[in-house]
Amino acid sequence: MCRANDMEPIAFGSGCIAVYHGRKYLLSVAHVTDIEHSGACIDTGLPPVNLQTPLYSVGSMCYFDSYRTNKDLEATIIKELEDLDLEFDETLEVTFCEIKEDFQIFQPQYDFGSYTIEPGPKCYLNLHEAGEPESGKYYGFAGRVRFEVDGILIRSQPTLKLDLTYVDSFGKYHIFKTPEVITDADDYRGCSGAPILDETGKLVGLVQSVGEGTDRIYAFSIEACINLLDMAIKTNLV
Repeated sequence: MCRANDMEPIAFGSGCIAVYHGRKYLLSVAHVTDIEHSGACIDTGLPPVNLQTPLYSVGSMCYFDSYRTNKDLEATIIKELEDLDLEFDETLEVTFCEIKEDFQIFQPQYDFGSYTIEPGPKCYLNLHEAGEPESGKYYGFAGRVRFEVDGILIRSQPTLKLDLTYVDSFGKYHIFKTPEVITDADDYRGCSGAPILDETGKLVGLVQSVGEGTDRIYAFSIEACINLLDMAIKTNLV
C-alpha cells in the first residue's frame, strides 16, 4: 500500500491474480488494503529502474459489509431500506479488483533449500478450478515477510509454508494446522492475502491471520470470495 499523495510505501501484504470468466482479478484480504489515503500497488518483480522498485497501481478495491436482519423477509413488504431492520455484523475479510490492463509481472528465483521457485513470468490462478479444502491433503503458500523500505527500494524475505492440513471451517473461514507451533508472528507478517493451494495447485483460500503460540492458520474461503465476485460482476461493481 502506498500513500496517495507521494506513492511512499506504508504497508505490505500478499495476494494473487486469478482468471474468472476470461477476466483477471487481484484477490487479497481486506485488512491488507483497507487503509485511508492510500492505494494498492503490485510489486512487479522487475529489475529496479533508477534504483526504484517498479510498482503497478491497481486502483480501487471492493469491500463488503455483512448485516443481519431480525425480520422474516418473505412475510415483509419492503418499502425502504430501513424496513430491513439491519444490524451490522462484520466487514468481510476479503477484497478484490479487476485488472483491466496487461502489464509485466515477474517471479524472481527463490531458493528454499529443498524447494526452488524458478524465475519467470508470474502465473495466474484459475477460479474455475478453485474449491473447498479436504481432509487428508497437504496445503501450502508462499509469501514475503520482514518488509523494509531502504531509500527507494523495498526489501523483504521470501517464505514458503508447507505441510499444512485442513482442520475445520466456520462461516466463511477455514482453519489449517501448521507442522509446528507458531512462535514468531513476524515469520508470517506480510503473508496476509496469500493464496493457499493444495497438492494439485487448487486454490482453496486466502491467508487471513495466524495464532501466535498455536499451530493454527485462518483463511478466507475462496468459495465465499467467488460468491462475492459473482455478486460484484452482476451489479457492475467490477
